[in-house]
Amino acid sequence: MATRKILTAGKLPSAAVVKRLQRFWSRQRNTLELLLPREWPEKNGVIHWRLRGGGSSLHGQVNELNEIPGLSAMTHVQVWTPPSETLLTRATLPTRSRAKIQQALPYALEEQLVGEPDQLHFAYRILEDNNIAVAVTAKDRLRAWVSRLADFGLKSSSICPATLALPHEVACWTLAFRENEIWVRTGIASGFACLRRANIPPSQLTTALQEARANQNAPSSLTVLQPPHGFVKNIWSTALDLPVQAQPRDFWTDVHDVVPAINLLQGSFAPSSQIRELAPALRPAGIMLAILLAGSLCFDLWEYWHLKRTNENLRQEMTGLFRKSFPDAVIQNPALQMSRLLGEMQNKSGRTSSTDLLPLLGNVAPVIQATTQIKLRGMQYSDSRLTLDVTLPDFQAMESVKNAIIARGIQVEVVGANSTATGIEGRLRLGQPARAGT
Repeated sequence: MATRKILTAGKLPSAAVVKRLQRFWSRQRNTLELLLPREWPEKNGVIHWRLRGGGSSLHGQVNELNEIPGLSAMTHVQVWTPPSETLLTRATLPTRSRAKIQQALPYALEEQLVGEPDQLHFAYRILEDNNIAVAVTAKDRLRAWVSRLADFGLKSSSICPATLALPHEVACWTLAFRENEIWVRTGIASGFACLRRANIPPSQLTTALQEARANQNAPSSLTVLQPPHGFVKNIWSTALDLPVQAQPRDFWTDVHDVVPAINLLQGSFAPSSQIRELAPALRPAGIMLAILLAGSLCFDLWEYWHLKRTNENLRQEMTGLFRKSFPDAVIQNPALQMSRLLGEMQNKSGRTSSTDLLPLLGNVAPVIQATTQIKLRGMQYSDSRLTLDVTLPDFQAMESVKNAIIARGIQVEVVGANSTATGIEGRLRLGQPARAGT
């Protein structure tokens, strides 16, 4: 069963109690939640605090943050700000790019804003219906909250309007009376604050209901938390034409965990520790990525080792064949040496191949004779290749000659072609392509 203790200013715990609280908080992942008063920190006011986690609820109120027992042990701080300091609204934009959303929001909400857009901070959340819930706060106000919290060594993980600290139920609005205001939560990330009237509903609440009915998203009931003296449920239900439920519980002191629907700490106000907070959620993806990279590396290493072994085996086999065929030769490049030695042996035996000079000339001569526009300027034969220096009227004629030679089963390579006053001076290389190392 959850334990609940109340610590208030004027009844501060002893040093021994503070130490026990610090040990208790250090053993569990608890969240210190702060409910800031209006006009804070410029003016002092009652700061409500509560500790959530481990099934326990500790709460109280102080005038200064350093009066909270065990404040130095707090590592996870969640701040709820006065609802009247933040406008909660919606926008519809054709983009989901974060950078473009930040640029477009001031223009999309221009008619709802009070003040210059460059003096306002826009935080948002993309909802399931693809609408964008937006929270608009003055930059100076948000900067003052963050700075004052830092003075006490507190780095908040989230700052959210207190309207969104109220419980939320589907198709139900939740209302709470706080000092001279009424806070109303109308959705996951929507709500407003208005002046308090206990006897009859405030006009802003009536107007909000009329707009919700016109947009066909009106609530089916209204839940009022801890209504004050003088509150008459039937009067409110009749005035709003809506079922009203009154509950004695207080949204702040009752044990329930509320996740901030919109964190104001976005953009330039985003805490540097936000990445560390996301690390647990990103850890599974990181592990999977590491496994994928390790597997890919292992496969590449295995493939390299396999190809290397295959290459070594083929080279040993080739070297053995060369040594067996030419036992007196000094081995340097077995493939190239064997090709040359076989060519020499073939020449000595009187046998010819298609890449010898005479067979090449015999194959290319009919093409030269058939092309009346070709002029043979010279030729060279080396390493089983015949090089012809020719002059042709244009590039089209050279391409025709090349294709005609290829059609006779001879490999042809154009190694040069220059345009001159008399036509095209080109060089054609016939025979087997050059080998590496020649």
